[in-house]
Amino acid sequence: MYSIPSDFSDFIAPDCDRAAFIQNYLKKAGIEAPILQIEGKNHIYVKFPQSQYNPMFRIKTVIAHYDRVGIGANDNSAAVYCLMQWATELVRVYSAECMTGSFHNIRLIFTDGEELGASGGIQEQGAFALAALFRRLAIADEDVFVFDCMGRGTVPIICQSYISKKASNSFIKKYSELEQRAETIIKNTSQTWLKLPTSYSDNAGFLANGIPAVAITMLPSDEAEAYCRSLFTLKNAVTQPLASKIEVPPTWKMLHSQDDNITNLTPDAFLIMQEILRNLAELKTIK
Repeated sequence: MYSIPSDFSDFIAPDCDRAAFIQNYLKKAGIEAPILQIEGKNHIYVKFPQSQYNPMFRIKTVIAHYDRVGIGANDNSAAVYCLMQWATELVRVYSAECMTGSFHNIRLIFTDGEELGASGGIQEQGAFALAALFRRLAIADEDVFVFDCMGRGTVPIICQSYISKKASNSFIKKYSELEQRAETIIKNTSQTWLKLPTSYSDNAGFLANGIPAVAITMLPSDEAEAYCRSLFTLKNAVTQPLASKIEVPPTWKMLHSQDDNITNLTPDAFLIMQEILRNLAELKTIK
């Protein structure tokens, strides 16, 4: 049976310097992770060995925000911790000694300032300026996967995003193809998964800059089922107020409150997250 590692409690401690924690955790595995400062936000860029990349295949940019409101055990410490573990696994498994000629093509970034987007708008979100940098550097034709609130439940959720009717056919095609690749990863991980409308995460900043990005989250099965029922009722509502039809999952009600703590996390979610990440590393898409 899986147990959440003891140092996870240190990571969610109120006085934790989370950027330093991430850097020190990776440094112990020999991984350099410098701060990438953009418009006052301190993003953390994980530097994998160049030998673990193949230019013939698409880069997979993986993002999770490490800033938080309150304790933030699920939002977003669980995903960040799993990604830290995954980074050390990638370096070990894909090392030249273990797998000569192998590659994962992962670009991993821990972002700062995601929570600012909720109050200040998308342009205040740390990922917005990061995505703008991607665009200026012409890094716009890659796969971007965002992980948020992955520490509770057993049902992976691919977050549906609103795509403007003004979006170009090229953007719509690229987004659709990325979403299909996300579905492939999730299907290879779990027999039970859903694609549902959710709140935006760092994917909002990328989408606003014209870069396709897919966000993935997690819910307990009973909450996911109840949310699906409420969405179905909403879709078919005729006379009743629409807002009264939405059954907000309890997991989402916990966010930004004292309830978002370690006692409300589920260890099985960490195992599912780990499997999603392994399948993501193995996904190869020719340019």
